[in-house]
Amino acid sequence: MALKPCKSCKHQVDTSAKTCPNCGVANPGVTTAQTLGGLVILGIIVAVGFSMCSGGSKDKTEEKTAKVDEAACRKDLQCMGDKYTVAAGVYCKDPIVRLGKYSARWTDGTFEPKMSHFRWLNKEQGTLTFIGDKIEFQNGFGAYQKHIYECDFNPTGNQVLAVRAEPGQL
Repeated sequence: MALKPCKSCKHQVDTSAKTCPNCGVANPGVTTAQTLGGLVILGIIVAVGFSMCSGGSKDKTEEKTAKVDEAACRKDLQCMGDKYTVAAGVYCKDPIVRLGKYSARWTDGTFEPKMSHFRWLNKEQGTLTFIGDKIEFQNGFGAYQKHIYECDFNPTGNQVLAVRAEPGQL
């Protein structure tokens, strides 16, 4: 049982004590210098870990491969759809909600995409139409009705070209 002076009242306290029995301060055996030293060490560990986990620069062959892969992906509907489904869900969400006359509620799960289908809008331009049915619009009587929505999306600038919705379910 080692004793140290309390950092607040300077009475002798066990180093493992949670509170000082004299003044009630928390962690009486831990000094400010020890706390700062621990924070500095923690900061160094985080900085080293971050630098080790961050990727280095790509070499020229990796850059060429990435450009070839991107060009091949722009010609493949499945690749483009998979690559931009999340972006379309983010950028198309608000314009789709604004289609409702009253309120709207999304019925998708936390990790479920808002757009489950896609097709080419214009293959040469690389634009896509994303389609989903994870929204319900409220009608004038307060009831909610499922709708199918479409979002024409240009992945080059994450630009929403047009949105449409009609009652139904996929």
